[in-house]
Amino acid sequence: MKVPRVVHSGNLHTRSSRLLVLASLLTLLSACGGGGSGSANQPPPSHTLPDQTGCFYQYTLPQSAQRAGIDPLLSSFWHLNNTGQDGGTRGEDLNVFPGWTSTRGNGTRIAIIDDALDVLHEDLAPNVVPGASYSYRSGSVGSSYPLPCLAADDHGTAVAGIAAARDQNAVGGAGVAPQAGLVGYSALATGFDADIADALMRGLADNGVYQNSWGSPDDGKLGEISSVISAAIETGITTGRNSKGAVYVFSNGNGGCYALDQNNRCLSERSTLDAYLNQRGVIVACGVDHDGRHPDYAEQGANLLVCGATGNESYTSFISTTAPKNRYRNDFSGTSASTPMVSGTAALLLSANPSLTWRDIRLILARSARRNDPGDGGWFANPSSGLAYNHKYGFGVANAAAALALAANWSSVGGSDTMRSCGPYLRTPNIALPDASGARVTPREDTIAVPTGCPISRIEYVEVSFTADHAYSGDLRIELTSPTGSTSELAVERLCDGSGDACGSYRNWQFGVTRHLDEPAVGEWRLRVTDAQQDDTGRWNNWSLRIWGR
Repeated sequence: MKVPRVVHSGNLHTRSSRLLVLASLLTLLSACGGGGSGSANQPPPSHTLPDQTGCFYQYTLPQSAQRAGIDPLLSSFWHLNNTGQDGGTRGEDLNVFPGWTSTRGNGTRIAIIDDALDVLHEDLAPNVVPGASYSYRSGSVGSSYPLPCLAADDHGTAVAGIAAARDQNAVGGAGVAPQAGLVGYSALATGFDADIADALMRGLADNGVYQNSWGSPDDGKLGEISSVISAAIETGITTGRNSKGAVYVFSNGNGGCYALDQNNRCLSERSTLDAYLNQRGVIVACGVDHDGRHPDYAEQGANLLVCGATGNESYTSFISTTAPKNRYRNDFSGTSASTPMVSGTAALLLSANPSLTWRDIRLILARSARRNDPGDGGWFANPSSGLAYNHKYGFGVANAAAALALAANWSSVGGSDTMRSCGPYLRTPNIALPDASGARVTPREDTIAVPTGCPISRIEYVEVSFTADHAYSGDLRIELTSPTGSTSELAVERLCDGSGDACGSYRNWQFGVTRHLDEPAVGEWRLRVTDAQQDDTGRWNNWSLRIWGR
């Protein structure tokens, strides 16, 4: 049994990182919105507000004002156009401005699933789709005003501003998709699984992108997902947008340094330990700082797709965005901030080419991504796919202009109904996992041969189900190697705060893997499992492999 002596860092779980809410018996941790946009510079069409009894904030309807002009804060938004204005590296941004010459998100909708959304904010209201938002908060259920009700309800408003604050209205700044429609679902205000599942399926005919800057707690433990939420995501990619599929974007989390041990060293986890991020239909968004580098708090993983921008690890550089009651903030950070940038980029693609499916969006983002931090040794260029991957960055930083250029003449690969599947192929090695002895470790390996009858020549997603009985599952390092020789780090050894097997149980745990995108499926796949920490032993019972693609 391993019980680490840890000191939880005070700045890693702030509201600008991840938001604590109660989801039935599961605690969710926020990491950190619609046909078209609302009428320009007009609040939602209503003359009365819902009952605000018990709310910390009290709202009044703003004056309608037709305004046009330069957005005064836009020049400071380095994530849109990095000129080095906050000390970062010129060009380390989303390359959005050139893309705006073709579209600014018109005609598509972003659903913000979060704690609340200030639908009356001067820089958001012009894009808010009238009557489409939904409040889950007790006392105002059914209201289209999911307004902040507590002092801490500022997260969703910040996220929405990054994705789709209005441009050219002489106030604030602009979002990545500044003329996309915004819809707010305040499901995290209650945190109940049923509410979250409902929000993930609400408006499926019209919403293009579902933005989610939240996930499991960043504590090194395996984070489960409710079956109703998993089913909701499956429903969305199957039936959303007339079977083209909803686009779900989730943050990879801030557990890259979730606590400090007694020697002031970081304890970390991987995004593949969060079951929300191991779902086939989820885009997992990572974050890079103003120099294009990996902040220590951001999690690594084999399920990452592309990154947006976020604050640096020293919290001296931040993201500017909207705050409740017509205010603005310049202190937003964490992967909460990077995720809506990927959501905004996806909305631009759907605006430019509404025929794109959820699968097309993933492929376009990956193929057009910019390889940042080229000196980092974690990049692996796979000649079979023509793509390079890094466990810190996925396929790189989202490149809006390049993605839009690729989308213009994209030939769709189809939706869920045409996606092929091979497997699951099951193996039961049932072998002991020898304990680490000093610096010596003894890996155990097993292989699955995908037969030539598998019709997938280009992989889009890999699922690995893994079961091991172990007294301390955090001891295990788990690696998957494909027939082309690329290796996915599914889990690495770690310590978890608590007693017993505080890390959780690998019983039919499903890892979702994006790394092998566009590789061939046929051939020998090898899983290597290593007990990499001293004390505690276990047994590797079984594993299975399922491959999705075309």
